[in-house]
Amino acid sequence: KQNKNREDMKDREFATVARFSSMEQAQVVKAMLDSMGVNNQIVNDIAADILPMLERDIRIIVNTADLPKAKQLMKAKFDKESFKDAWKE
Repeated sequence: KQNKNREDMKDREFATVARFSSMEQAQVVKAMLDSMGVNNQIVNDIAADILPMLERDIRIIVNTADLPKAKQLMKAKFDKESFKDAWKE
């Protein structure tokens, strides 16, 4: 029973995987992580909405258990040339 409680607690521990100054950038990364099966959440610092002179701090958080996979996906490079070749008619 104690191990089950530890697993439940680990599911409730979150870590920041990326920070952004634009909501649009954060939404693109969120969609990519979603499509790869990594549960994530955008956390927006609303202080910047109230005080526009502050720098925005938009973060994407994931469960700590998913952090290694999320970091690996964030490092992956998108090969635009092979994408273009694959979609030629």
